[in-house]
Amino acid sequence: MRPDRTGGVVRFTRDGSIPTATHGELASGPVSISRTTVIRAVTVFEGTVSPVVTGSYLVPSSTVHQDGTGLPGSWGVREGRPVPAYYRMVPQAAVPGATTAEIRAALGALPSISLVVPPEDLWSGSRGIYSNPQEIGDGWERAASLEILQSHGGEPVQLGCGLRMQGGWSRRPEESPKHSFRLVFRKRYGAARFRYPLFGTGTDEFTTLILRGGNNNSWLHPATEERRRAEYLRDTWMRDSYAAMGHPASRGRFVHLYLNGLYWGIYQATERPDAHFAASRFGGTASDYDARNADKIIKGDDAAWKQLFAVTDAGIRSEADYGRIGALLDLPAFIDFVLLNLYGANADWDRGSNWYAGRRRTPSGPWRFFVWDGERTLETVTDNRLGTDDDGSPMRLFQRLRGYAPFVQAFAARAKIVLGEGGPLSPVPAAARYQKLADGLGPAIAAEAARWGAYRREVAPFRTGPYEIYTRETHWRPEVDRLLKDYFPVRTAEMARQWREAGLLDLK
Repeated sequence: MRPDRTGGVVRFTRDGSIPTATHGELASGPVSISRTTVIRAVTVFEGTVSPVVTGSYLVPSSTVHQDGTGLPGSWGVREGRPVPAYYRMVPQAAVPGATTAEIRAALGALPSISLVVPPEDLWSGSRGIYSNPQEIGDGWERAASLEILQSHGGEPVQLGCGLRMQGGWSRRPEESPKHSFRLVFRKRYGAARFRYPLFGTGTDEFTTLILRGGNNNSWLHPATEERRRAEYLRDTWMRDSYAAMGHPASRGRFVHLYLNGLYWGIYQATERPDAHFAASRFGGTASDYDARNADKIIKGDDAAWKQLFAVTDAGIRSEADYGRIGALLDLPAFIDFVLLNLYGANADWDRGSNWYAGRRRTPSGPWRFFVWDGERTLETVTDNRLGTDDDGSPMRLFQRLRGYAPFVQAFAARAKIVLGEGGPLSPVPAAARYQKLADGLGPAIAAEAARWGAYRREVAPFRTGPYEIYTRETHWRPEVDRLLKDYFPVRTAEMARQWREAGLLDLK
């Protein structure tokens, strides 16, 4: 960096803080960068300060040795005790005897997202969102710089956004130190929409994006059996499978995430299936829709939602009753939604979590469900969730509907298609969809292991042991192979058996 040619000077910072006329280093000449660094710079000329320019410079050989020197030793307080901060990379946790070259290769295997935020907005006990991860609402949104840096060396993209914490149980520090984020695009940060070909299928528009860090069936989960099942692909497979069944599903892309230059692990940049998402798929604008994140209204009201449950709870005794439900609920899409979650044996969905739903208000349309947070799926091949029921949940609707013969007939007819040869939930397509995801993530997973694989043993053992060092070869690869060899080849037949015994299917 050089002094501005107009005669002004350049001030810059390396810690994510905002440079001002008096804060930051003065650039007297080129600034040498030999390690991963974030630079925020302004030009100061005759008392006027220019807009901030932010750039991230990733040097993988230095990232491997990051240790958080100079940063807080704790991330706030939980139940009267400090939450231990953890910034290290442990290369040997990725591959026994790992070299920095192997980790460098893993860090280059995916695009990277760099978030740059004033340090106090992340770590401060009073206002830092990472030190207060369970706080919600507008008061806990912070201004950030977002950069997307492509692994193949394409031009980086940078813009301003709002940054919030995201998730449910994963916000609790004892549950996971690796929290998820929500990116919000607003005019006050630069633009009300982010236009970018994030998923490689043409330029899309986003008002928000979720950076999902993974919680259930992850190497950080408090339960030993879930840590051992970690492979980070289940949720993506569920959403991709719903799309393969012919329905709108939020797209996702694996990325490496950096916070103020610190490597934070593998995340998935994912569309949020809210009212804006529904409008992009079914037409109109977001204001035309009711939208729900499980039991939480995120757009519109709950009048039509209550009507749907009132009609189904009253009982389905006639074609007229069934027709009223069909006007309120997209029954073909709902059948597929249930079929998929039963196939995956979703163990973590009820009235309050892990699904979205939306309906068009103007003109009036039926409710449609969207797959979300399918991390507790694809576990044991004999799992059976047909008895799942909870008032206000998708499965309550299913339990009411399965008592009406025409619905059962429609369910059985569709099940024969999706489970039948070549169907999206038949063995070969289901496994191929999973294999493609594993092939894409496999070259990068060593970086996640180096960042978080040793955490439960070295930093915060919690709930159940043993506490192991989780690695690509001893944990991730065996679980991927188990699903490919022992789950997908037989799950279809197991589903047919369960549904046939329940009177829902006659699959010969």
